[in-house]
Amino acid sequence: TCQYLGSSDGKQIGKFKVNCIHEKQNKAFQEKCFSFKDVNHEDEDYLTTIRQFEFLAWRDGEDTPMAVQPMLDILEAINRWQPHLGETRPILIHCESGYRRSGIVAVLLNEVRRVQDNKGQINIVDSVMMMKQRNKDIVQNP
Repeated sequence: TCQYLGSSDGKQIGKFKVNCIHEKQNKAFQEKCFSFKDVNHEDEDYLTTIRQFEFLAWRDGEDTPMAVQPMLDILEAINRWQPHLGETRPILIHCESGYRRSGIVAVLLNEVRRVQDNKGQINIVDSVMMMKQRNKDIVQNP
């Protein structure tokens, strides 16, 4: 179940207490950082941090973002945060419809990673096909 967290502090969702640690916004995106604490455990091992990036420069219903730079800005921000996650913690990407914009961002992040790992070689078609095997609607067909 997905629930909008907003900016509220001290909100309890199920067994988790959620606090907004910080938020900042620019023209391209809003970044929020939340702590999640299992209320049944005092141990810090049951505390995790989630960072949410909301892309403001690409609204639902627009085929593409109005400008390239905002997309580059959010990809850079996500890539700066990703090393903190390690290899075992995924990035959760979502948009209102659950595909299309999210899928394109996922493909672009995958290609940035591929460029870093493979010395500049990319394969966008391969990325889209691989992701469509997991979720056929991840990128909308024209």
